[in-house]
Amino acid sequence: MPTRGKKLNLLQKLSYAIGSFGVNYGAATFAFLAYFYYGRETASGEKIVYVSIGAYSIIWFLCNALNGITDPVVGYLSDRTRSRLGRRKPWVIVGAPFLAVCFFFVWAPPDEGPTIANQVVLFSSLFGFWFFFTVVVGPYLSLLPEITPYDDERVKLSAIMSLFGDVLGTLAGNLLPVFVALAAAGWLFFSDGYREVAVIGAAVTLVLSVSSVLFVKESYVQPEAETRSGHGLIKSALSEFGTTFKNPAFPPYLVGVFFYRMAIMITLTLTPFVATKIIGSYPSTKTDLSILSYLPGVVGDSGLPDWEQAAGYLMMVVLLGALLFFVPVSIVAAKTGKRFLFVLALAWLGLVLGLMSAIGLLPFWSPFAQALFMFALAAVPVAIALVVTRPLLADVIDADEKLTGLRREGVYNGMEGLIMKVAAGLGPLVAGLIFAIFGASTAENLGIRICGPVAGVCLLIAAFAFSKYPIKK
Repeated sequence: MPTRGKKLNLLQKLSYAIGSFGVNYGAATFAFLAYFYYGRETASGEKIVYVSIGAYSIIWFLCNALNGITDPVVGYLSDRTRSRLGRRKPWVIVGAPFLAVCFFFVWAPPDEGPTIANQVVLFSSLFGFWFFFTVVVGPYLSLLPEITPYDDERVKLSAIMSLFGDVLGTLAGNLLPVFVALAAAGWLFFSDGYREVAVIGAAVTLVLSVSSVLFVKESYVQPEAETRSGHGLIKSALSEFGTTFKNPAFPPYLVGVFFYRMAIMITLTLTPFVATKIIGSYPSTKTDLSILSYLPGVVGDSGLPDWEQAAGYLMMVVLLGALLFFVPVSIVAAKTGKRFLFVLALAWLGLVLGLMSAIGLLPFWSPFAQALFMFALAAVPVAIALVVTRPLLADVIDADEKLTGLRREGVYNGMEGLIMKVAAGLGPLVAGLIFAIFGASTAENLGIRICGPVAGVCLLIAAFAFSKYPIKK
């Protein structure tokens, strides 16, 4: 495929890229805080448990794993959709309202205690969210290789998508406790600040998801012959899924993103516990309080930090730091190749996560300063991962077209989605099991300390897998 060129105008780039905010916001809030929300302790020591840690871990895993099969199926069907709007747009427009509704109900357990009803509502709404997430996001991402064939424009568009989705969307999700505190003061409809914010989040998800596909054009028209098959739907689909593994670039890509996603999910689950149970167990220094006092909602009238809210700002260090490196990464990727940079990023981030087990144990700086330094170190590899991952898959799809003569973005995004959902389910499950066995409290925090190195090992495995990825551009 051509390396340099321009096909999209500014409106098309921005409208398409901003759609990633809506979908990333929802996924980020669940990954980062839903685990904490369903079983947490307030600043006053009051325990709020809607679903037990064990039950939540199992529900999270089942919802992701069971939904994984929908990704390749939706991809297969969207590749073969024929409509006036094209192959991808109908899926996004129809799925977005259901996605928004399910997002709200994840934050709306019906009972105050750990009841069966809460488990049923959590399972139904979370399963529905991930199902319609696939319906919307799979076709949405499948548009990327199609709307521009130029490698440099794909990298730039991926950087803009990461700005809106991976940085701003994730940042909004990670700062949820701050928004909840403001909403609980009586902004809207509910006494529970989480539900207040959930209403806004649902509306934003709906509007931005739909608007993302309004201005870009689908250039590929599926030939009539490709939409037919002499086999049944299931046989035809399974055959097509299997043929993706004949593409030599795809297996190492899948293994790499599986362990990368698993590590990220462990880290997101871990961060609120690091903040509240480890950093919060040490006295804050004057320097700590001076820094924290500049962050809205963290230091209250008592003069003590709210570490639940501070956790979101720690993630902000990573995301805003990554934002600073988007342009340099895009430039360097064009010179060194995306594969080299991604392998470097995975190994770098793996080492940083391994160091997280030592927060509070190192003989220099305060625990908060140590955490701040480690999260800042993660900014560069995260920037690399956010910029190059989507173009790497686009290269895989281009390689498939050379092998088959077909554009099968949907199938490839679907197969990736299946692997990513299994990994996303395993991450919190692994963290939950480690917490349950080794402890995740202030007094017994070994489980929290173990999770960082476990995530680091996953990233080193991902780095090794990507070292076998054959496309070097």
